[in-house]
Amino acid sequence: MQLSKRENYLIEILMKNNMMLTAHQLAEISSVSTKTIYRTVKKINEESAEGDIIISEIGKGFRLDYDKYLHLNTENKMTTKEKESLVRRNNIILKLLFKAPNSIRINDLFSHYFVSEAVIFKDIKKIESFVKNYYLKLHRKNGRLAVEGQEKDIRKAVNYLIEGKELTDETFRTDFQHISAYDIDFLTSLLKDIENQLGTAISYPYNVNIFSHLYILMKRNREGSIEMQEDISLDDEEDQLIKNHQTIFEVSKKVINRVSNYLSSELDEIEIFYLFNYLISSRLEDFNDHSCKSNEKSKEVTSYLMEEMSKKLGTIIMEKEYKEDLLSHVTPLLYRLRNEIFIKNDLVQDIQLEYPEMFKAVESVTRKVEKKFDLPQISVDEIGFLVLYFVKYKEMRNIQKRVLIMCSSGVGTSELLKVKVQKAFPEIEIVDVVSSKRFMKNIENYQDIDLILTTIHLNKDVGIPSLLVNAIFTKQDEERTKNML
Repeated sequence: MQLSKRENYLIEILMKNNMMLTAHQLAEISSVSTKTIYRTVKKINEESAEGDIIISEIGKGFRLDYDKYLHLNTENKMTTKEKESLVRRNNIILKLLFKAPNSIRINDLFSHYFVSEAVIFKDIKKIESFVKNYYLKLHRKNGRLAVEGQEKDIRKAVNYLIEGKELTDETFRTDFQHISAYDIDFLTSLLKDIENQLGTAISYPYNVNIFSHLYILMKRNREGSIEMQEDISLDDEEDQLIKNHQTIFEVSKKVINRVSNYLSSELDEIEIFYLFNYLISSRLEDFNDHSCKSNEKSKEVTSYLMEEMSKKLGTIIMEKEYKEDLLSHVTPLLYRLRNEIFIKNDLVQDIQLEYPEMFKAVESVTRKVEKKFDLPQISVDEIGFLVLYFVKYKEMRNIQKRVLIMCSSGVGTSELLKVKVQKAFPEIEIVDVVSSKRFMKNIENYQDIDLILTTIHLNKDVGIPSLLVNAIFTKQDEERTKNML
């Protein structure tokens, strides 16, 4: 039974207090909603092989069945041991990858783990199997191990180990935290420089990915042996990609030149393209560049996603602004899939817990997208990010705007206006059609109005946003009303 941080924290609270706690009390301690507490308890109990380990009593609250919890932990000891073995192997693989193709003594790799020869033999077999998945070879000679293969495959394996949730390597993370102050300052300045040159903000998790990529490049350069790759040339599609994102490519070139100077080492030109891939695979906030276009496939995938999600949710969510918003996420998502760039979503378990139905719907539609557009499998982490978009769109649609229509008399043309407004904006609530005289006389009855559409000038500030429109409600009026809403 694998528990998330939130689930472990809830069990820890119940264990420490050793008493019945209500959902409200647990919510206050955990800084979440009571709804989340009920869902967390339900999930823990459903995944427990021992039956309910959190007991609920009506009118009293929740308590931990400590005997069942202990028994469950005892049953899971093997899983913990396996996880420790996995962490050990991952740490060793990372050391080998960073040093590649240079070799390391087997004794140096395993000495501080205090494991037997039999365990070392099994680990080496599993390491060999792992690197093989990345078209890499593990060589064993004279009591030493070395990994050999193409640089891009080495980087992919390193990136997967660092970012992969199931393959977390605590030793590497400790090492990552102990980067020299000079390196931290340099890498941070590179990120700021990229943002300044592109006039954008690189938010989480993209900033972490770019930081990691540049750190891996520096570590590989210092510890390993990166050969100049003369045989690597870009294909027509990659050349076109650079033309479409010329500004980003030029920034990538400047950044790699700075890294080269910092390391006092000439870097292969392909490094520019590697960084370029990371940047176009990131969502760059407010980055407006006419050379940076969304391709047709991105638009098709976005439209299909929205159409299928509209069917799932039973509500149309094809508004232009929603589509453009989602497109700005889908475009880099497709680049990530193509370049095998993994994005970690630390909130994914919370998202699954908070929005289970929406998660299920988005996951189902995402699997359809993979088949229809012949895409690699989209990770749960990526699905988690997509869920947040559709939760946002659903919430935005649920906030129904209350509109009042006003004219000089409140009859005739105003009724036509009402029909045309309702047709253009079916999601709004038209509260009433009134004359200006009647409105002014009963102004206290209209304080919960979001917008007044009026065919006459209001000479007095009524404290409610208003928009002067033509009685026949032209296309220009429709656009202005849309912006106002």
